[in-house]
Amino acid sequence: MRPSRPMRGSLALGPLFLCLACSSAPQGSPGDDAGAPIDSASPDAPGKSDGATPPSDGGTTGNGIPSGWLYTQGASLYLSDGTTGTKWMGRGVNVDDVFFCGYNNSLWMNDPQSALATLWAHLMSEWNPSFVRISLGMNSFTVTSWTSGDPSTYKTPMTNVIDSLTGAGAYVLVTLRSDTSMTKNGSDDATCLPTNATDDTYRAIVDTFATSSHVLFGVSNEPGGNTLSNQTIRDAMDHAVSVIRAEEDKLGAPHHIVSVQGNDWTSDISFYASSPLSYDDVVYEVHGYPPPASSYTYANIPVIIGEYGDLPDANAFFADLEAKGIPNLAWDFDSYSDCTPDLLTVNQSSSNLVPTAWGSTVKAYLLQH
Repeated sequence: MRPSRPMRGSLALGPLFLCLACSSAPQGSPGDDAGAPIDSASPDAPGKSDGATPPSDGGTTGNGIPSGWLYTQGASLYLSDGTTGTKWMGRGVNVDDVFFCGYNNSLWMNDPQSALATLWAHLMSEWNPSFVRISLGMNSFTVTSWTSGDPSTYKTPMTNVIDSLTGAGAYVLVTLRSDTSMTKNGSDDATCLPTNATDDTYRAIVDTFATSSHVLFGVSNEPGGNTLSNQTIRDAMDHAVSVIRAEEDKLGAPHHIVSVQGNDWTSDISFYASSPLSYDDVVYEVHGYPPPASSYTYANIPVIIGEYGDLPDANAFFADLEAKGIPNLAWDFDSYSDCTPDLLTVNQSSSNLVPTAWGSTVKAYLLQH
């Protein structure tokens, strides 16, 4: 999300805190390629969890990756059936949290969880996404915490609605946009960089979703904007993944997919291609308005498009994603507040959803698959 995009960047990703202080139905399409056998004999098998707790939604664990869990191999994502895997390409949208992109900025609504659950139920039944990205803490200048305070104000309702999405079959990228322990880029709360002090928040998020096969973890949102070096971003991402992996291993939980971001509002992940992170089941996230093909086309690292919009030729863009099998998430599904580019008309209704022209384009693409 670029600073020039009104409202779009003012909200947050992931299990959450907000960066006010920041230092001041269907599964994803498996695709046609079966294979990617899980080498259960290898201690380095991607996502392997010896003696792991079975996923809460069941599945066959066998000696490999539990059934229903995603993992990476080469430059692709795969969906495990407990023995082998098929290529997975999720398609979907970005959704907002109970702050509704600023509409409910002081949490004045009596029951935002119900409104959000209704909105997302219509998303699943009418748009049919297999992949959803939730930006937690999506309200600038308000601090909320996943690790302290009354959980009923944020953690509990957000856990409940995320569970409703995963229960409906969607894979959900839960991203930590900001936290009071992070450092931010000037006054931009949407481009916070995690520090070592953020570790407890990551651990708390892992604890919440440890056995959820349909949850992916996002480390940050466009860290630093365009003000940091590639190495600074890479080091922060590497450390965050290490914390997540250590907590999963401590709990005996399978390894979730973890999404890390790049430079220049994460439009540039090229430095990872020459030096990928050493952990299993990591994907590299690109944002673009629009994203050029060169920003997401790599032979050796798995890529997802976490945000996209402003497409000059939507048909060509979608055709390229399909040819390359790139999971993708359009911005932004919220009927309560302008968060340009909007997929829905802003009418403050959770049930009367009216797609914008942009939304109609994305909806048609999702329904094709």
